[in-house]
Amino acid sequence: MKRDSKHMLYGLTPEQSSLKGIWLLCLLYFGSILSGAILSLIAFKITHAVDPDGSSYLAGKPYPNFLDRARWLSVLCLLPYLFIQCRLTNWKAIGFSRPALKTFLTWFSIGIPMILIIYGFNTLTGAFEFTWNTESILSRLLDAAVASFLIGSLEEIVFRGLVFRMFYTALRPLTAVLLSSFFFAVLHFKAPDFTLGVITPSEVGIAEAARIALTTAVAVFTQFDLKYLMAIFLVGVVLHQVFLITNNLWSSIAIHAGWVFTIKVFGKAFATTEKADAFSGTTNVADGYWVSIVLLVFIAGFGYVLHEKQTPAKLAS
Repeated sequence: MKRDSKHMLYGLTPEQSSLKGIWLLCLLYFGSILSGAILSLIAFKITHAVDPDGSSYLAGKPYPNFLDRARWLSVLCLLPYLFIQCRLTNWKAIGFSRPALKTFLTWFSIGIPMILIIYGFNTLTGAFEFTWNTESILSRLLDAAVASFLIGSLEEIVFRGLVFRMFYTALRPLTAVLLSSFFFAVLHFKAPDFTLGVITPSEVGIAEAARIALTTAVAVFTQFDLKYLMAIFLVGVVLHQVFLITNNLWSSIAIHAGWVFTIKVFGKAFATTEKADAFSGTTNVADGYWVSIVLLVFIAGFGYVLHEKQTPAKLAS
């Protein structure tokens, strides 16, 4: 697989490379956890000072939740700096191309059946039970459409538009796809709510904040789950492939949005039965081996398309 100049950062050519993005990612990852620990501790203390009884929504949340939200807030605050450093200062540079609507609708319609295949197979094998409720499903359509577009857009702008291209500029394309997909999966792990055990809010201090920050940094190992890690890793691979096939960020946003939309609309219409196991997973979707098999089939298909796309370029050279 040859590198494409469209995805190179800092004005570099495909023959050049730079590790600058990798160092910036390391700074972002560990810096966000450190700043998140500080901000979350302040927010946690203020919340419980205002509501000592713990009766409000925020006061009822465990401290690890505060740190997780605070570190993502830190990431969002640092993103403009990273985009400027990478010279991604307009929509075209980030990866948005025309046609927008046609591309979005095409890939959105591909994302929907991918999830339905997972639900359908598990229903046929008895791992899931489906209860059709037209009124309930219709009531979720608007919320699902808005949420799927926002989630898909934000994650793809950050991960495909920026993070993946940092790896792509530093490494060979295949290595970049694999390592950035692993990084994508690592970021989905966090410290569990029960990490601090039985402890009152007033006892949470610097030592506890540091402990949760460290646990978050190594959560992929302490909370290791092969099924989940594999599924999220393969999700990253698919999204990278789609982006490389189309050279258009709308495509990866659309397929991502299609997944989220389908899960939000139909997810609650399915229930996990006692026949569910490690292969089928539950209605959480990403906790069974079956989802990884489905993703691998699509990865093989997209890999073939990507190979065929680059073949004319090889012949011409």
